[in-house]
Amino acid sequence: MRTLPSQSTNTPQLEYTLVTNQAVLASFIAIWSNDTITDRRIAIDTEFIRERTYSPVLEMVQIASPSGHIALLDVPAIGDLSALWDFLDDDTLLKIVHAGNQDVEIITLVRGRPIAGPWFDTQVAGSFLGLGLQAGYGGIVHQILHVKLDKEEGFSDWSRRPFTESMLDYAAGDVHYLHVLEDWLGEKLLLRGRETWASDQTKRILETSAEQTPVEDLWLRIGGKHNLDATGLAILRELTIWRDTEAKRRDKPRRNVIKDDPLLEIAKRKPRTPKSIGELRSMPPNSGERLLSELYSCVQRGLAVPKAQCPKFHFPPVLDEQGSALLELFAAIVKVRSLDTDLPPSLLAPSDDLRQLASTRTNPSPENPLFLGWRQDLIGHWLHACVEGRLYVCWDVELGQIKLQITDTVTVDSITI
Repeated sequence: MRTLPSQSTNTPQLEYTLVTNQAVLASFIAIWSNDTITDRRIAIDTEFIRERTYSPVLEMVQIASPSGHIALLDVPAIGDLSALWDFLDDDTLLKIVHAGNQDVEIITLVRGRPIAGPWFDTQVAGSFLGLGLQAGYGGIVHQILHVKLDKEEGFSDWSRRPFTESMLDYAAGDVHYLHVLEDWLGEKLLLRGRETWASDQTKRILETSAEQTPVEDLWLRIGGKHNLDATGLAILRELTIWRDTEAKRRDKPRRNVIKDDPLLEIAKRKPRTPKSIGELRSMPPNSGERLLSELYSCVQRGLAVPKAQCPKFHFPPVLDEQGSALLELFAAIVKVRSLDTDLPPSLLAPSDDLRQLASTRTNPSPENPLFLGWRQDLIGHWLHACVEGRLYVCWDVELGQIKLQITDTVTVDSITI
């Protein structure tokens, strides 16, 4: 076991241990178990490489206990992390992360299943306290703790060994401040009555991150698919399934096999020969016969799918002039509520949800996220009153600001839309 002091000139000196074997990992799990008897919190971060292989490769896990015991786990050197996952998989232990969606994603991938919550995400908490929708870790640390972190190692090659001292300092810093941030942010959320909002939003984001997209649904990730007809979608599905299989076989990222643009163009044009696929503008130059043949086989399989069995895609609703005007009114209401609550407009009401509401108008779906959980209280209530004709929007002369007022009945002339 080697304890390494931080050499950074921008941060206070940190002490941490680089762990490279099972025995030292076991000793730290015992230390963390003791540290968390009364203070049921643990800070987590990960470093990984996802640019070279089919699946991201976990290179390091950083853990910090409430007592400040920091360990940097060299994952390839240690090997099996089952003991760590078992320690963390405790629904009475609060896991503190910053922008933890990718951490949860790779932990779930490596372990084979998610570790239990609860979670506290300092980025999500900050978004409910006026710190910005996607505030970086360094920015929050500087803004709250007045400590300037050196983030130059953020894009380092974490597969490289040995780690440099600056890489280790960086990795330790990423968990060292999470407990004190949780103290500060948690207290502010509690004082403003927003702790449940942040908790619900964190749970939704991280649970989504832990979900794996089925291979037959990978076509849904391709941008521009809304321009395809039903058969084109069937071809696109076959192409994305083939690409995933090929990427897994080669252990390469999917985009290294073939990018999205050629797949989309093939699905749209439905080429009738392998040669015509190679002539498409988006295809890589000098594409080999094997590649063209396999892509053509995907086209044939897609063309053979009966219309009734083609994949379905729920296109964004097309709004008429009144619907577009209503969407602009919704945006104005969201902006006013954003100013009232000090929350980013896009956090309050995602644009797709507003567009869906504008398309349904007087018959809003109760499943629209705008009417669920904390959003119902902060914005859904006002938008629902708007589509029912019970919301007044006016300028308050005395306060010098826009005022929203909900009434029980409609008492002014209205235009049916």
